[in-house]
Amino acid sequence: MAWEVSQYVHLNPVRIRKLGLDKLSQEHSRHGSGSGPSREQVQRRVERLRGYRWSSYRAYTGLVRVPEWLTTRQVLRLGGGRSWEERCRKYRQQTEQWIREGMSISPWERLQEQALLGSAEFVTRMKEQLSGDEREQPRLRRLRGGPGWEAVVAAVEAEKGERWEEFRDRYGDWGRDLALYVARRKCGMRLGELAERAGGIDYGSVAVAISRFGKRLEKDQQLSKRTERVEGTLYK
Repeated sequence: MAWEVSQYVHLNPVRIRKLGLDKLSQEHSRHGSGSGPSREQVQRRVERLRGYRWSSYRAYTGLVRVPEWLTTRQVLRLGGGRSWEERCRKYRQQTEQWIREGMSISPWERLQEQALLGSAEFVTRMKEQLSGDEREQPRLRRLRGGPGWEAVVAAVEAEKGERWEEFRDRYGDWGRDLALYVARRKCGMRLGELAERAGGIDYGSVAVAISRFGKRLEKDQQLSKRTERVEGTLYK
């Protein structure tokens, strides 16, 4: 938890509108209604993050010497790595991956669906005591364990009547885009992970596909019904 909180704090300098990382932009991105960041925009984010003089980020990532008053080793150990240099590199890579995907959101939002915050043992204990109607309480449903990528693909295959391998690489195929849209919207999967699952395409292309599909839903009633059936299958 300290690892993610530390990264979240260090990302504050880039969480601004002109870099596409303000709250509204992030909300659009999480719901698939925004496009992925451009290469130029990512470069500006990285430059600001690494160059922000009032942050300890540069010390945590090995870009400058750690001042005597700052302790970084305890947090960096949480990310793994044998040497201090490797730990710094891992910290930098993960932190900057978030801004490359435009997903630098609060740990409190991402970890437990804004419902539970605490150790793994505490969360497990609370899950065992959960009660209520999952249809009426989406967060409760997600805390109990949501569907994974495989379940999404299976639901889309059933709706489409084709195997994933048959339509995965078709540009603009509604089945492929539907899987990406639902996995992002219902499972909260990251763009990079979706890009890998979809055959190793660029994560920017995934963002565009999701955004395009969301716009199609507004006009295509039949496609909207298909999406509802797929989502209904995942949460019977």
